Amino acid sequence: MLSKIINSIFIIIISYIVLKIIHYLLAKLFKFTRFDTRYENTLFSVFTSISYYIILTISIILVLREFQIVDVTKFGTLVTGASIVGLIAGVASQSILKDIFNGFFVLFEKQLQVGDFVVINELFRGTVEEIGIRSTSLRDWDLKRITVPNGSITSIRNYSKEKMRVVAHVRVSYEEDPTKVLGALEEVCGIMNETYKDYLWKSKCGEVCSPFKIYGVTDIEDNPVGAKYTITGVVQSYKYFSALRDTKLQILIVFKKNDVHVAYPTHINILYHDDTNQKEL
Repeated sequence: MLSKIINSIFIIIISYIVLKIIHYLLAKLFKFTRFDTRYENTLFSVFTSISYYIILTISIILVLREFQIVDVTKFGTLVTGASIVGLIAGVASQSILKDIFNGFFVLFEKQLQVGDFVVINELFRGTVEEIGIRSTSLRDWDLKRITVPNGSITSIRNYSKEKMRVVAHVRVSYEEDPTKVLGALEEVCGIMNETYKDYLWKSKCGEVCSPFKIYGVTDIEDNPVGAKYTITGVVQSYKYFSALRDTKLQILIVFKKNDVHVAYPTHINILYHDDTNQKEL
């Protein structure tokens, strides 16, 4: 019995070493490929996951053989072992197969890759850190790791697909002159197109396709605060959040310089004094 335990431990150690060797060889292999970096990281993550499950399955079979539960040389014992495995797999096969198949569809259609910033199911937000055959792992803003089963993924919003449109809204008091507001926003667009031109999305010929411009007044109805103005611009996907932050900052700076006031909720308190309720002493 002691020898079987020792052999089992030895099998586990060897399996661990083999798994590390496979990961090392995969990392070396992808250094010589000409794929996109994110695509390489995605393939590495997937193959790592597959190798893990293969090595794990082989290790379990070898350990079971040590305890004479499964003997791959004997058909009857193999069938018995397969029946046990089949029974266990049958319990969880529905969710497991759903995770695996959905994971392959996500990968095949390139809905996301390692390094993409995504929102999954309108609930989980973060950078894709690892893609496996059963689950996908994200790292959110707080650096918490979020693991989502592939079978539960119903929607993906990907912020890392070549280009994105920055849409910046600002509400301005109704008392402000619209012509003055539009002039200030035109100045903001000029700053974004010149100072931050590296953000802009360009065609293969190097031409800027959709620079920042004023979209116009987008809301004046049923809003007591002020009119909403909108400017837009198409930027490279990995520059989206930086471009959005800088656009909002430039709006505040230019508005301050041109004495344009951003609208905000105000409350007017009216005090009513009734002299008829006063009595003479």
